[in-house]
Amino acid sequence: MGTLFRSTDLGQSWLPVNHLQAVFSSELTRAVSIGFSADGTTVFHASAGVSPRRSLDAGITFQAMSGLRLNAGEYIRYWHSDSSNANRILAGSSVGLHLSNDKGVTWTRVAGITEDAIGTFIDQESLNKNIYHATKTKILMSTNGGATFISHFIPSGTTIRKFAAGRDAYGLTLSFVDSNGASACAWVDAYLAEWGANSINETKANCGYVWVNADGISYKRTTQTAGDHLKMAENDSATIYTTGARAWIKQYGTKVHVSRDKGETWALKLNQINWDTNPFAPWPQTKIEYSAVALDVGWWDNGYESFEINRRNSAQVAGTGYFFMFSSFNYGDFWKAPFTEYADEGTPAIKKKWKTRGLEVISAYKAEFHPTNANLLYVASADIGGLCSDDHGTSFRVCKAQYNSNYDYSFDLNNDQVVYAASGNLHDYPNEWRANATTNEGGIYKSINRGLSWSRLTPTAAPFNRQYLSVGYDTKNNIIYGGSHEVGIIRSTNGGLNWSLFNTGLPAGNKIIPQIEIDPRNGNAYALLTGNAPEFTNYTQTGIYFLDVANGSTTWTLLRGTVNYPPTADSGYNLWYYPTGFAINFSTANSADTIYLIDYENRGNWLMSGVWKTTNKGQTWDRVKQMTHATQVAIDPTDLNKVYASGYYQLDGQWGSGGQLFSKDGGASWFKNNAPSLQRNARGVTVDPVDPSKIIYSYFGGGMLSGSNPAFY
Repeated sequence: MGTLFRSTDLGQSWLPVNHLQAVFSSELTRAVSIGFSADGTTVFHASAGVSPRRSLDAGITFQAMSGLRLNAGEYIRYWHSDSSNANRILAGSSVGLHLSNDKGVTWTRVAGITEDAIGTFIDQESLNKNIYHATKTKILMSTNGGATFISHFIPSGTTIRKFAAGRDAYGLTLSFVDSNGASACAWVDAYLAEWGANSINETKANCGYVWVNADGISYKRTTQTAGDHLKMAENDSATIYTTGARAWIKQYGTKVHVSRDKGETWALKLNQINWDTNPFAPWPQTKIEYSAVALDVGWWDNGYESFEINRRNSAQVAGTGYFFMFSSFNYGDFWKAPFTEYADEGTPAIKKKWKTRGLEVISAYKAEFHPTNANLLYVASADIGGLCSDDHGTSFRVCKAQYNSNYDYSFDLNNDQVVYAASGNLHDYPNEWRANATTNEGGIYKSINRGLSWSRLTPTAAPFNRQYLSVGYDTKNNIIYGGSHEVGIIRSTNGGLNWSLFNTGLPAGNKIIPQIEIDPRNGNAYALLTGNAPEFTNYTQTGIYFLDVANGSTTWTLLRGTVNYPPTADSGYNLWYYPTGFAINFSTANSADTIYLIDYENRGNWLMSGVWKTTNKGQTWDRVKQMTHATQVAIDPTDLNKVYASGYYQLDGQWGSGGQLFSKDGGASWFKNNAPSLQRNARGVTVDPVDPSKIIYSYFGGGMLSGSNPAFY
């Protein structure tokens, strides 16, 4: 569920491209960098190398390029434009080379080239604007604009892994990386016992020497090794960049070397974290811009999925991995982190505040404001754990409890310093197999300083050392509930000192509890039991369970009387295989009688999920909206008739309804909010408690967006 982002100020700020125009595939093995025409406004894109699209307005809107026809199994590797002819664009593919002379309206497959494209270079200064094109077995040359190619160079005893070239007043330089990883990365053999044969073999398989032809006569092997990337600007014959490979051990894949003398000498310009010191040392802060993820989470990238150069300015390069993006404007002497901005006092350090530049790819499960202090905003998130803001979302700091994901928060209504977190080591619930019950590590945590530090409340022994998806704190009675990903509900009645399983009234077997809510008036508790995936044998017992704390009950009661079969649905399916959330309001004496529940299509129950409503506390339920993969539902606290549902959506509309939906009449009618750029990966929805005319959406792999509340108008 990837997103394209565009910047018009060299990365100072970013905006996502609307998903309805273009998307970026998470199939990173076939990821393709954006292509640009020399006119500066025509943009080319192929998600995962297929379905090529073109933009004529600098990436705001996109249209399919029907003229570029790919064979079955063929995919685009890269785009290469002619910097002196805006009409000419080449597309290297997995089985050849395509050429357009009209900005992508029509395309011609170049005859005689059937191998995987490695790289292309247009020699702007040569008499005929010669085109060099590299495949794994040879370098070809065209002197007639790409109409035909002849062989220029065939390496002996090796294949070509990467290719780059540049020309200026000092001549033409051609370079490539060979496949002699056994020799080039022989250093890795010393780590066989520590890393194992597979890691050693993968390092060598993604390694080779750099060869340079700087005299127009012969290629000479340098001592420099390279992995995933080799880059040159087309107008600079001297500057060459190499990176390591993601497959290299010891995170050596993050190394960037630069030569300014046609490969004669090389300088290490970046090594994100140095494994050869004790302790490991990140690249000095005098040479790189640190970020919250680097300081609070760690330097976890192994290399660069993408590494690109400004083809007309060799000083400018940028690389991105799973966690970081870095760019340099001075040949690698200093690296910027163009996805974040420091927003605190003093020097960047852990637990400090940061602001986004708009380039957000974290998975934000949901956002929760503190009930009595709207300046405090807590975000449940994958990989970085969680985020906390004390200025209503203007800036954030990482507030990871311990494990990969903070899934939920609950608050002490009498003390806004206190917050509880449900944490777990398995990210991305309930996506795919992650919906299944799991014996994974996690716990319930408490902070007494708004998430600056956390203490573990739950024991580290079974059955309490489990991933938790939900937490509820009963301020009135000092009771903490934890909803697990396997063993049901746990409870502490003494502030977290002692814990016990608390499942009386719930069915036997695995019990997944994705949500717990507490009535602040009396401590009554509501817990959602979802399907016991992957078996789904408890579908008649899923739903919201009620605990009447006010009357001393210690048994959960299922609020599921009659669930009416949707009249528009196909017959023969079972209901409520996998509920994922519910919404309830406690503002008035009778408001809790109305509850909305959402479920997530699973077990093949085609189009049976959606938004369900009861007005009599569960005695009867009706589906008020089909929604295929709903992940959160919310009631507007200022108007109980306004309801919001958020979830994943298949953009072609062939898999039911989804996205960011809202109702202004208690669910009788529904509308879709098409204003947010992110349309297919919505996770959470929150009404701004300070300004209800605004709404906040959170996204899987997309951070958060704030904008106008569509139900307000």
